[in-house]
Amino acid sequence: MSTTNHPLASLGKVTDFTIEQNDQIASLVAEQESLARLSAFNYETAWTIGNTIRSLFLERYDPKKNGVSVKIETSTGHVLFSASVGDAPGVMLGNWSWVEGKAKVVRRMGKSSLRVGRELASKGREPESQGLYWPEFVCHGGAFPIFVKGVDVGPIGAIMVSGLAQLEDHQLIVDALVKSSHLLA
Repeated sequence: MSTTNHPLASLGKVTDFTIEQNDQIASLVAEQESLARLSAFNYETAWTIGNTIRSLFLERYDPKKNGVSVKIETSTGHVLFSASVGDAPGVMLGNWSWVEGKAKVVRRMGKSSLRVGRELASKGREPESQGLYWPEFVCHGGAFPIFVKGVDVGPIGAIMVSGLAQLEDHQLIVDALVKSSHLLA
């Protein structure tokens, strides 16, 4: 299936919204998650997706002015891909704590960190009301659950990006999945 034919490609982008449009963003992200099912997941899959994120970043941003940290791991914390690209502040040591905090939201809630943050905001609730205490849990965009077709127990891992504005972090992941749609079920 080509990139343009996968249903994920026909959805809007979270970057078309402002961060205050909580309900619209949460709804779109839920739809993205439902369509972004991998046919399989292994080291090669992680490598392909991670390198696609890196390539898209370099196409869209000036690496002398921006930077991102990228990590792909299983739900048990096994790292399959990890890279930094660009310049500060996105690649500074402290940014990795954001990567970890976003990953912990996916592990705990089984949803994208952006979706969790926007769902809570739309209800006027703070993440702490769900036991998601800062800085251990970061309910900002940039961690996307890895679902595999036929594995219906929840996400088996997460893809994380951190260093840009949260909507851009999230969309970079989704755009990489669209560009890698040959991996999608």
